[in-house]
Amino acid sequence: MRARPGFGHLLLVMPLVAAAAWIHWRGTRERDDPAQILSVLRANAAPTLPAPASCRATSRSQVESYDRTSLYTLIDGAAESYLARGFERCVAALYTFSESGSSPTEVTAEVYRFATPAGARELFHEEAPSQGRAVAGVADAVTDGTVLLAVAGRDLLKATAVSGGADATPFLAAVARAWHGKVPQ
Repeated sequence: MRARPGFGHLLLVMPLVAAAAWIHWRGTRERDDPAQILSVLRANAAPTLPAPASCRATSRSQVESYDRTSLYTLIDGAAESYLARGFERCVAALYTFSESGSSPTEVTAEVYRFATPAGARELFHEEAPSQGRAVAGVADAVTDGTVLLAVAGRDLLKATAVSGGADATPFLAAVARAWHGKVPQ
């Protein structure tokens, strides 16, 4: 005849029950949303420029990066204004657009990352072309046909036509649309 389970048996089973309860509790508690984690990682990554094909450019120069100490080599005269608004880093490149029957149009594109969205927005309002008009399909973007400014979150895009026809709006807008589609909001 077997003995009934006693207090000693109960002491042996209790750690197993506690371990099972702990495992169940860990498995059912709320976890971080992977999409939210990914959006935070993207927001903290360096600013980016669109690939040439995404904006119908025939080529793009090598992307150059600038930080707080090297910004003066890109924009000597206005660097203080950028730094005062929390500038962190920048990427810049030259896009070339070729259409049959016309000379190529070159557009410089620079994306500036600021510490806060307010810094990017302040500079956007300060540097926006006075005769600027909205760009279709891109929120918070204005152009005068030569310069385009767009802002999204902590990033500010500045695109400037440096050669080509009188009105480079289609090329500037193509860069802005491609950039706006990939920037973290």
